[in-house]
Amino acid sequence: MPLPSARPYTNWLLLPPYDPSKGCHFWSESASFPLLLENLRRHAEIKTVGRSRFPGPLNKKNALWKEYRNFLRQALSNFEAAITVPNRSACLLYYYAMLNFAKAELLSTIPGNITGKFVGHGLSFSPSRAKSVAGDVLTVKDGVFPWLYEARTGHKIAIGTRISVKRLLAQIPEIATQISDAKLGECQVASVHHMIAMDADKSWTVLLMDGTVTGTGRTEKFLLKHFREVEVPPNWRDHFAMSRRRLNKVTLFESIATCPKSASGNLDIDGTFGLTYKIREILGMRTSEHMDAFICPSLYKSKMLSMPASLARYAITYYASSLVRYKPSVFDLQISPEQAYMFDAIARECALPMLIDTLAGLEGEDQFFFAAGAFRN
Repeated sequence: MPLPSARPYTNWLLLPPYDPSKGCHFWSESASFPLLLENLRRHAEIKTVGRSRFPGPLNKKNALWKEYRNFLRQALSNFEAAITVPNRSACLLYYYAMLNFAKAELLSTIPGNITGKFVGHGLSFSPSRAKSVAGDVLTVKDGVFPWLYEARTGHKIAIGTRISVKRLLAQIPEIATQISDAKLGECQVASVHHMIAMDADKSWTVLLMDGTVTGTGRTEKFLLKHFREVEVPPNWRDHFAMSRRRLNKVTLFESIATCPKSASGNLDIDGTFGLTYKIREILGMRTSEHMDAFICPSLYKSKMLSMPASLARYAITYYASSLVRYKPSVFDLQISPEQAYMFDAIARECALPMLIDTLAGLEGEDQFFFAAGAFRN
């Protein structure tokens, strides 16, 4: 059965989607370690920046900022040390950096869980029982991971949930090649290019995806509840500002609902972005300038379990740090060269995206980086 034609539109905007309840920040500079570390350090060293994260009277703000800045200082020290380590051993330092960044992120919403108490990782794994990356499982415990999960997704994850390491790896777009080389399946994340389309009286959003919808089943049903697949028009490259060298197979989806313009004909941009954020459960913030967002499918086909790339990176870094500490033979170059190669890539490729995830969490809004001059024709 042929696909329906897309709605005709007279004008359009190309912008990455953001959560209208939080807002976003656009940078006219590409993401880099110096830029991100400097902006994270502001939170630790400038009182007006760090203290503004916390509600309540001044004495409470000062007390929380003391905890906050020291979590951040410890995280920054570990992260800067990790950057200098050339292989998978860096994962141990990266994890302790991310653990302290996560505590800082959570301090503004659940300080009673963080300050002056023993705080668990929120994940457990027994390296002594580990047999293979393909078969290993993480178990959700009380602690940082389920708290961070709720903060970033808006949903709780049940204590005792068992999460397949293989499935987590498939949620991380930066290591797609290495996952394939290690014969651990294929990356399930789809890159998305995002358009706001308009006619005289309304607006709606359009998603251009590389390939087809991944993670079929629950994910596809959820997407099609809010978007419909439409025919890809011949001029899609021009309207999405892409080179004619772009030969990938693409699919096109437009929001089923539309957003009315104001009486004066102005675009309601937050209301229009709200159409895209109806699929928040499977939408991930971009960490690369090559796309506008990610579709991160449910971890399971039969039931919805959101797992954005930001949380998959965090959980896999925990897993890698456990193996680095207790079972480094898993990464033996003579016995398992593909796994060693993959975990070297995790340490190398996930570091910058994890910093972007952290800055977004601390700033309370999505962060979009663009190379200098990207907004000029």
